Amino acid sequence: MVCCGRMGPMCVPVFSVMDELEPTYPQVTFRDQDFDIPAADFIRNLPECALFRGLPFTVYFKNGKVVAATSSIQNKDQVMEILDNEFGKQS
Repeated sequence: MVCCGRMGPMCVPVFSVMDELEPTYPQVTFRDQDFDIPAADFIRNLPECALFRGLPFTVYFKNGKVVAATSSIQNKDQVMEILDNEFGKQS
């Protein structure tokens, strides 16, 4: 799971959700990335992100493939739904 954004009001809540959920999903690697650096071109240029307008871009990879992608603020329940569907439900 990569969250690509800025330290702004739409991104910080998603970063916080990631920090909170990381211990619950040991099979998932959580990463954040600054949106405004050249390395973020990879995320910005993904076909799954082509129509995104709001930050952050959050991309979920499984075995090197994009399995889900969202833009803008996501709450804990929304993130957990994707994680549970794609990586297995946690107890």
